Amino acid sequence: MVKTQLDRRSKRRESPQKGYTQLLQGSRLATARAVNMDMHVKHCFEICRYVKNMKAGEAIAFLNEVLKIDSDRADIRRKAAAVPFRLGSGNKKKRRTGPSMVGHRKGKIGPGRYPVKGSRAIIKLIQSAMENARHQYEDVDPEEMQITHIAAHRGQIRKGFIARARGRATPSNHYQVNLEIFLEDFTVQDDELEDDF
Repeated sequence: MVKTQLDRRSKRRESPQKGYTQLLQGSRLATARAVNMDMHVKHCFEICRYVKNMKAGEAIAFLNEVLKIDSDRADIRRKAAAVPFRLGSGNKKKRRTGPSMVGHRKGKIGPGRYPVKGSRAIIKLIQSAMENARHQYEDVDPEEMQITHIAAHRGQIRKGFIARARGRATPSNHYQVNLEIFLEDFTVQDDELEDDF
């Protein structure tokens, strides 16, 4: 008779570690988290989708290009790079404005926006993971590490109310975001393959 149920220790090993949605598996892995950040979930989701599988240095360079839109000078603002928005960017509900319709940007990327607040938070998150990598491994170049997993999830909802006439109240909730990132170093494996030949 085959034992189908896992014992408690094996089950704990199979489930994601506390605070993360993915298993902390991989050679030379560095992680970082940010919890209950005040910003739009969709903006963070779209940034995460775009920078996934980039190298850490490339991702920071791209997000700094997005931040150019926040400059006071018009010539610098024109050089800003847009983040492609894929989720709900078609005008499905026949609205003329709002999140259901995102304008197309230059550079043949289609619908896109310039999420400044989310870009700043994700730059800090990547830099935090790079610092963690420097502390864990002495011979690693954090800028060459690859973003194997990056995710944005809804955080806690801060409940709020707007007082209305005649003793009524309208809910005014504040949505927050949880961010997580895994950086992995593949350069050692490449060096080992070169040594074999």
